[in-house]
Amino acid sequence: MRNAIFTICAKNYMAHAKTLADSIKKFHPECDFFILLSDELDGNDLNCDYQIIESKDIGIKGFEKMAFQYDVIEFSTSVKPYFIKKLFNQGYEKVLYIDPDMVVYSSLNFILDQLDSYAAVLTPHLLKPYVNYTGATSEEELLFVGIYNLGFFAVKNSSTGNHITNWWIEKLSNQCYADKEDALHVDQKWMDFLPSLYTREVLILRHPGVNLAFWNFHERTLYKENETYFVDDKDTPLVILHFSGLDADNPEAVCRKQTKYTLSTIPEYRELFESYIKSLEANGVDSLSKLLYKYSQFDNEVPILKYHRRLFRGLTTEGHRFENLFSTTGNSYYNFLLKNKVMLIDNDGKYKALKKTYGKDPAIFNKVFKALIIFKNLFGMKKYYLMIRFFAIYNRFEKQTFLVNERNR
Repeated sequence: MRNAIFTICAKNYMAHAKTLADSIKKFHPECDFFILLSDELDGNDLNCDYQIIESKDIGIKGFEKMAFQYDVIEFSTSVKPYFIKKLFNQGYEKVLYIDPDMVVYSSLNFILDQLDSYAAVLTPHLLKPYVNYTGATSEEELLFVGIYNLGFFAVKNSSTGNHITNWWIEKLSNQCYADKEDALHVDQKWMDFLPSLYTREVLILRHPGVNLAFWNFHERTLYKENETYFVDDKDTPLVILHFSGLDADNPEAVCRKQTKYTLSTIPEYRELFESYIKSLEANGVDSLSKLLYKYSQFDNEVPILKYHRRLFRGLTTEGHRFENLFSTTGNSYYNFLLKNKVMLIDNDGKYKALKKTYGKDPAIFNKVFKALIIFKNLFGMKKYYLMIRFFAIYNRFEKQTFLVNERNR
């Protein structure tokens, strides 16, 4: 019987992946561990003793299209079931996926044992119902991103486990966007279906020490006794802590995505966070975090923006076909945008981070508001309403295909 544990990351997250691997090795030297690189080595020495596999080498049909249409987070999550399938085909019986920004603090055997009875294991974001909710992440946000956190997932090489994997591959090949308009949140939202589709074959693991993270700090009590961390009581040791959204340069803030906690307000976590930062530093976070994501630019080093990826999505949905997506020569997508005068180049990253570029409440907003008021006064409230309805539909990059369709020019 062979079991495997794997994680997925781009080059800039390799220090995190190595830190996770170090923690797994302490408790599970018998398990094969893999780092699936959602990126390319591109000649870089990642100074890693663990097995690294490039995602381009695992036989994904339509690989280039997926690497182009998705951003780094979307792409990194989309390849997850493909690698599970590969591990199943290699004969692994039980497979655990763990996010690179997690650390394992005690044995995972009780989860592996659950796969004797279940085909898959999920961990919910929350374990308790609340009348007066006080979590760091709003319940509305959790409804959007999904009930279960796919930073952790376990699956067995059984008929149901394979069916889940094939079903997931089919979804993520073209629907792994982080996209509120389409109610999609990468690989994670799809897993809301699992308990109803596969019923008793799926275990919803209600262990408070697994996938402990800022979104559930409010409902779980961490404490240390005799050099061991527990969550809530002595029957539940800390198993996996998820350092989601942690800025290695500012660990005091706990996570970029919330403002409720600092290490001063949750001092019981300080030792774990400070130890984690030291491990990241020892694994080269300062240099590795600067490595460029291979699929973030065209071959002339022009950055690929969300606009390029989403417009591509809209055009291919309408039947356009492009080859050599990262190329800037011949009949490439890049030259198609140039020819139609809709190419957008943002070499200094101003369009990528609008808040950072223009501030939270930029003066230009007032100019836009004044222009809208002038329009309303000139054409009346009915036409103003129709215009807003129009933009509500056509505000997405995917809907901008009229810019390049011949009949509209």
